[in-house]
Amino acid sequence: MMLYISALGFSEYNSKEKAEKLVTDVIETSSNRYISNYKTDEIKVEYYKEYGRDFGLIVRGALSKNEELTVYSLVPYAVGSNLTDTHEVDVVKGSKKDVYNAYCEESRSGTPVTFFLQNVIDYLEIDEQQDAYIEGVRLVAFSVEGTVILPIEKDEEDMDIEEDEDEYREELIEKARQGDEEAIQMLEEEAIESSEILQERLKEEDLLSILEGFFVPLGEHDDIYSLLGTIEEVTKATNRFTDEQIYILGISCMNLYIDLYINEKDIVGTPSKGMRFKGTSWVHGMIEFETKA
Repeated sequence: MMLYISALGFSEYNSKEKAEKLVTDVIETSSNRYISNYKTDEIKVEYYKEYGRDFGLIVRGALSKNEELTVYSLVPYAVGSNLTDTHEVDVVKGSKKDVYNAYCEESRSGTPVTFFLQNVIDYLEIDEQQDAYIEGVRLVAFSVEGTVILPIEKDEEDMDIEEDEDEYREELIEKARQGDEEAIQMLEEEAIESSEILQERLKEEDLLSILEGFFVPLGEHDDIYSLLGTIEEVTKATNRFTDEQIYILGISCMNLYIDLYINEKDIVGTPSKGMRFKGTSWVHGMIEFETKA
């Protein structure tokens, strides 16, 4: 996943030799360092280095008894501006030593999200203590390609109808979570009906003129998504290390709000509020915990 550090302005660091320079910089001048020996003799470490406000790189590795460091990975990180409400988060350890993936559903819409867990050591320490609850998840996405496209035209009546439908669906989802069989059946029927309407409209219309947004996992990596969403906010930032310019886009998609990072070089079109963004993204999440008093 080294490719995705380009989203934060490291487009020139595309080889192992160049990446090693970044690893050295992160370790020697880290902003924060976290350590854990959770359920193992191996001491896990995370070095965080900030290269702009609320974004940077993480070096993950392990310390031996002689305090020799073995580096496992170099990954981007960012702190999402929005706390996504969720009833629970399931965390699963990946096949690689430093990888943990998590799964949750956005509470109101039921939109499922699988994400790469950023704050692994936080999670391990909290999991060991078992005296905390999850407040929510801060989602971010890193893109190395994307296009700005026009929005779907909607008048005030369309927006009012859409709002009423969303509220009704939220009520059904909540009832379904509580085991209401009728609500579950209605949601299933709605999904089938929506699929049939979509298939029919696609015979004469373009997909992007029908769907306002989508959030679909791609291939073997559950945390890589094809994403189409409305741009709610646009910020531009500079990588302090490389001076490359990046866009930070607040994206609304399937009732999720995600801060999306993309290198200025990698986006087609000029992003602005109200336009839509379409691209492929690596989705990360930072779980926020609150410990019991």
